[in-house]
Amino acid sequence: MPVNEPTAMYRMLHAESIAVIGASEDRNKFGGRLIYNLIHHGFKGTLYPINPKRETIFDLKAYPNITALPSGPDVAAVAVPAKALSETLRGCAKMGVKVAIVITSQMAESGEEGAKLQDEAVAIAREAGMRILGPNCLGALNAQADVCLSPSVTMSVDKLPKGRVGVASQSGALQTAMFIRAFDAGVGFSSCITVGNQADLELSDGFEYLVDDPDTDAIFVYVEGIKDLERFRTAAQKARAANKPVVAVKAGRTEEGAAMANSHTASLTGSYDAFVALCESLGIVVTDQPDTAVLCADALARWGAPKAEGVAVFSGSGGAAALAADAIAESSFHASKLSGPAIDHLGEHLPHRKETAIIDFGGYRSPFVEDVMIESMETVADDPDTGALLMIMTPQPCMEQLAAAIRSIGTDKGVPALLCNKSGSLVDEQVNKDAKELGYPIYTSLDDCYRVIEALMAYKRILESAEGDIATEPATPEINAAARVLAPGLLTEPEAKGLLAAAGAPVTREQMAMSPDDAVAAAREIGFPVVMKGVARGLIHKSDAGAVKLNLADVAAVRSAFAEIEVAIAEAAPDAELAGCLVQEMATGGVAEAFIGASWDPQHGPAVLVGAGGVFVEVLKDVQMAAAPVSPKKARTMIEGLKLWPLFAGPRGRPKADVDALADIVHRVSVLAAHLGPQLGELDVNPVIVRAEGEGALCVDARAVWNAPQ
Repeated sequence: MPVNEPTAMYRMLHAESIAVIGASEDRNKFGGRLIYNLIHHGFKGTLYPINPKRETIFDLKAYPNITALPSGPDVAAVAVPAKALSETLRGCAKMGVKVAIVITSQMAESGEEGAKLQDEAVAIAREAGMRILGPNCLGALNAQADVCLSPSVTMSVDKLPKGRVGVASQSGALQTAMFIRAFDAGVGFSSCITVGNQADLELSDGFEYLVDDPDTDAIFVYVEGIKDLERFRTAAQKARAANKPVVAVKAGRTEEGAAMANSHTASLTGSYDAFVALCESLGIVVTDQPDTAVLCADALARWGAPKAEGVAVFSGSGGAAALAADAIAESSFHASKLSGPAIDHLGEHLPHRKETAIIDFGGYRSPFVEDVMIESMETVADDPDTGALLMIMTPQPCMEQLAAAIRSIGTDKGVPALLCNKSGSLVDEQVNKDAKELGYPIYTSLDDCYRVIEALMAYKRILESAEGDIATEPATPEINAAARVLAPGLLTEPEAKGLLAAAGAPVTREQMAMSPDDAVAAAREIGFPVVMKGVARGLIHKSDAGAVKLNLADVAAVRSAFAEIEVAIAEAAPDAELAGCLVQEMATGGVAEAFIGASWDPQHGPAVLVGAGGVFVEVLKDVQMAAAPVSPKKARTMIEGLKLWPLFAGPRGRPKADVDALADIVHRVSVLAAHLGPQLGELDVNPVIVRAEGEGALCVDARAVWNAPQ
């Protein structure tokens, strides 16, 4: 037992006594499956079936209600109708139950009446110091301790597969679907936790438990909505410090998915892009398929980060090898670039020189010789650029021997080694049986294999990423001073640029003018030519309204522009009151234009964006996003990740853009976003004129949404 007071999750997953309220011998009912699964999987503690209509259940003495028990159990698993939940929990509270697992649904996810019942249940539990898992969940299991507190039909398997992957999931049914898929593949678990509506215990409780759990080497989390950002962030940071890889899948990538997630667990989903950015900053690998994500977590638990980003493919089919080569060419990894010993070895067996490790055993001079094929796999596995092996098993000789060999090579050499069975039942059933008994998965989908390899390589890059990716310097007093004078709503351009200037970002030289005479004086001080922009609170698109005048070369042009802007705003936005005109230097000398943005997501916190500027940001949507704050080094990595990066790098003899200057502005905007938090709802800086290398960059225009303090 831990030195400190055990958490509710620990009490639940290491329970020594459990009451099943709503127990039955009918396995078509939740209560029947709950108690059956506990017995079936060898629960070693004391079980108390609660059913007022039965004397015994599965040869265990049954009790009419929980208050009739000789002593209070550690855990009560509750499978009763929604209207009976409150009274049931009062009985649990009276008996000193520490944790109640509430399977009951039709709570907050079903509407207002269910939400009231859920709130009442939580109030009863909190008054008694009792914790609730759920409601609307499918419980939890600790495979290592043979505690199966789940009523899922998937738990009818012969035994709980023991492994090193821990799961925390908001969805119960999805988690059990992942369980059976992983079971079929030969993947085992440490503990699996479903939290349902998160009325009390939430996803981060499960996440924290798995981070601390000595039986868990890798963690998978299925997220519909993060309830407590700081807890989630802290758990992820602790997992990274403990060298426990974390894989995540999030529902709500689209508006339709977000709506479905809300109706399912009464969760609010945030921006998917913001979630991905948050996870990247925390060292979490994100994928989009939950069942494959469990396979990814298993691979990370088994092997950790690969030694290199090259992948060697072996197959008995030239067609399969060619398709694999295509898939790898479109991935974030590459085919292993072989060195001398491996090239020499393959040269002895292939009719042509081979320098990349996409290998067709059927193309050997003497094909399908067992010892030669195994020697080839061992030689390539030792190559410095080989980080993973993929065997595509098509119908061929020696399939069982190759399956055993790839497993042995992966284990002995510590190189991730994946076997994809494309031979169906031709592969001896003993191979599948051995894989399950050894906890070494056999895949049936090449797409799954590629996703697993992507996850392995992503984790390698996470571990290699510099600690300096996150900015550490504090915000300046100038930022606080600029923020104090702002009122909620859409900020004017001068107000938005005031924030940028306070953060140290370079902005255009400019002055506000209340009259044509003021505008002329400002233009003379700044120097012709100038730009003039109308400033009116609530006016979003100044150019569309005709309130932007460029390249004003003399006094007459300035006076004329002021009058034209007054008329344009009155016609285009009659409700927007003109506050004056902004006279601004005419920025020249740019070799590229960029967009920089910042946003606040209620669930995932502040983020910073960078992309190609001007109209390109709207048309191409070529944007990189990261959780804020970021260092200049990380900002440059974001810029280099743009599809239009070659435009900044100086294509076809054009001057290179000052990318370091642009990265510095991204960094400063990220510090601004992180410091101001939810008050800075949005910030768009577009365009940023990026001059030639060494000549700097300049923020030309900006808009922002300012929120009231929270």
